[in-house]
Amino acid sequence: MESRTNQRRILMVEDTASVAALYKSYLNPLGVSVTIVGTGTEALEFVKEVTPDLILLDLRLPDMEGMQVLEVVKGDNPNIPVVIMTAHGSIDVAVEAMRYGAKDFLIKPCEADRLRVTVNNALKDEDRKAKGETSQPTSKQSGAQYQGFIGNSLPMQAVYRVIESAASSKATVFITGESGTGKEVCAEAVHAASPRNDKPFVALNCAAIPKELIESELFGHVKGAFTGASTERHGAVELANNGTLFLDELCEMDLDLQSKLLRFIQTGTYQKVGSSKTSTVDVRFVCATNRNPWLEVQEGRFREDLYYRLHVIPVTLPPLRERGGDVMEIAHALLALMSVEEGKDFTRFSPEVRTLFEQYHWQGNVRELQNVIRNIVVLNSGEEVTLEMVPPPINQAGVKIASPQPVAAGNTTGESPLLQPSTSPIIDKSQVEPLWIVEKRAIQAAIDACDGNIPRAAGLLEVSPSTIYRKLQTWQEAQG
Repeated sequence: MESRTNQRRILMVEDTASVAALYKSYLNPLGVSVTIVGTGTEALEFVKEVTPDLILLDLRLPDMEGMQVLEVVKGDNPNIPVVIMTAHGSIDVAVEAMRYGAKDFLIKPCEADRLRVTVNNALKDEDRKAKGETSQPTSKQSGAQYQGFIGNSLPMQAVYRVIESAASSKATVFITGESGTGKEVCAEAVHAASPRNDKPFVALNCAAIPKELIESELFGHVKGAFTGASTERHGAVELANNGTLFLDELCEMDLDLQSKLLRFIQTGTYQKVGSSKTSTVDVRFVCATNRNPWLEVQEGRFREDLYYRLHVIPVTLPPLRERGGDVMEIAHALLALMSVEEGKDFTRFSPEVRTLFEQYHWQGNVRELQNVIRNIVVLNSGEEVTLEMVPPPINQAGVKIASPQPVAAGNTTGESPLLQPSTSPIIDKSQVEPLWIVEKRAIQAAIDACDGNIPRAAGLLEVSPSTIYRKLQTWQEAQG
């Protein structure tokens, strides 16, 4: 083993002593020197005295937010790699931290192998940078494709990491996201990454089945249970035995059936409709909804006890408009696939179409993108997709777009201010500035007023910190 003077020095900022000691023991085989501190103040004092090779930073500290520690460290020592440690419920904050300069993040509780691999990869990447080499992808979620998903944007990297972390357990995964973001793809990815991947994956859409029949679809029925039940039927829970049961649009389920589902989850037993016989199965639940499940609880449409049973590991799928370069990655993959299916020769998009696709709002997300490209391929011929081939409404002037016309400060709806009626006439066209310049000036003024504290500036502007981080990243990339 290396002498202590040659060891890589890691600073672990973790306020729970037992957790810190456990994680330190996980790192012993790497031959690194680990210093543990329990507060943000101690961490910043340590970094002033010693420059660590890596910082493992818990986001929740007793004296300050982990994001504040990250801001100070990156402001004073931008070359120190920082790996965020966070719980499942703080994934969005971890993604913001990566936008602000964090190297990677870990989901707690963290297994020994995952911690060692992440630390080792972070140190190796810094070694490559020191030698002037280009970093190479180091884990299976770093590629452009992962378990049916396409894209490597930061929000999707977070999704991949949660899937990898949660897949090995039996804990219920609760997927939320807008329609068309890929919730069933996510459910299939959880199943494929789990030890149950060779067992059945059964999907049941609670919104597509009449409430009179959904109990039968879920639990099955015996012959003669009701009018039309001419044969015995196996329900989804029986078909998914030893595998994964995906309940899509769960918030559409009738309250009476929710109580039966809760009993099944608690006991693992159920009765077919019309039968008094109790059966037992072993299933792993994955649920999804495009609604806000907690709001549904507050409105009395979803049982609170069922919510707590199922909302164990939340996964929020980002809308397509927040996935940056993933839009064109997905578009090219769909174009290639559909061209083969339709016997066409399309291979690329014109620069104008690329710009349109990257700026469009994509209210229907990936499903809308699929429909647009299918329309283009079926109704046109050629090798290049041109602007004239793009169907309405996205080829029409005045459509809502995501960028480069940013959301004005204080506008949290995502609507472009350009769509709002003007209340004052324009006197001189030469005085009109592009909206992004006005917005950039307002955001920078707020950041300066808050001494560089971006979460505080976001509060003044009445937007989320992630909005500011995203815009700063966009402007930085534009400057090259």
